[in-house]
Amino acid sequence: MSFMGNSESQLKFPWTGELDAVTGIPPRKALDISLPLLLRIMGEEDLPLSAIMIDIDHFKIFNDKWGHDTGDRVLRHVACIIRKTVMYRGEAYRYGGEEITLLLPNASLDEASITAERIRRNIYDSPLEGQSGNDDESSPVSLLVTISLGVSTFPAVAGSELLVAADQALFEAKKEGRNRVIAYNAGKKKDESSPVVLDVRFPAASSISEGSYIILTRWFRHRGELTEIEAREISDPGRSRREIADGLAPEEGYVTAEIRGRVMAVERRGDSTFFSFEVEADVLDLMFHHLKERNS
Repeated sequence: MSFMGNSESQLKFPWTGELDAVTGIPPRKALDISLPLLLRIMGEEDLPLSAIMIDIDHFKIFNDKWGHDTGDRVLRHVACIIRKTVMYRGEAYRYGGEEITLLLPNASLDEASITAERIRRNIYDSPLEGQSGNDDESSPVSLLVTISLGVSTFPAVAGSELLVAADQALFEAKKEGRNRVIAYNAGKKKDESSPVVLDVRFPAASSISEGSYIILTRWFRHRGELTEIEAREISDPGRSRREIADGLAPEEGYVTAEIRGRVMAVERRGDSTFFSFEVEADVLDLMFHHLKERNS
């Protein structure tokens, strides 16, 4: 893929690995590689980078009522329309399940929102043909596919929070009835959000200290009460330090996301580090939304 900047120079980040088998677009690991590179280059060029999180509405119904083959067709259908709509101005990645992430270099929040609305309309106007039954006499029916979209833009949103902000906007789009585009509003409810303290276990020795502002990334899990989680990866942007615990992600109740907050009391016991972590209430709500969505 290539992106055109103001200087008319092209930024190329070709993905040479395997594409997602269902959708034919790059997989999540390609996004994990491309996003930091684009954030660095857009930052150096003082250009925006927009992210759009896309979720297929009521996707479970397609699988349950029409079968997983139809569900796969819906995924391919949506991915194809997204790529045709965007062409060479960005790249779509299969984020996981029925979610697709779109990166749009050198696109402002307004421009990305217009693109998101164009994608939504193109999919809404392109019903997918299905079958009314599994026997030979089944008749074709029109399957209406709709999507919800959340948009966020760097540098209005910190690069480390770009996808989380887009996902929060997506959550709002689904709460408001689906089949719509919501742009992330960094100032929304800021004055109403009060800090919440989480008890966190990091299953490794850590150098984090009280008072540090860190980011919990990847693999959160409930540990009984709602205010207790486990994280397998943390980073301290102030010291450019990243720490990853050994072992695999928890098998149940986990979610990939990022949460920024302030470290309070720290206690090291054995090979684990326990600490209190202060975050904004709306961020906590977002994390629990992630957990609920993944578990369902």
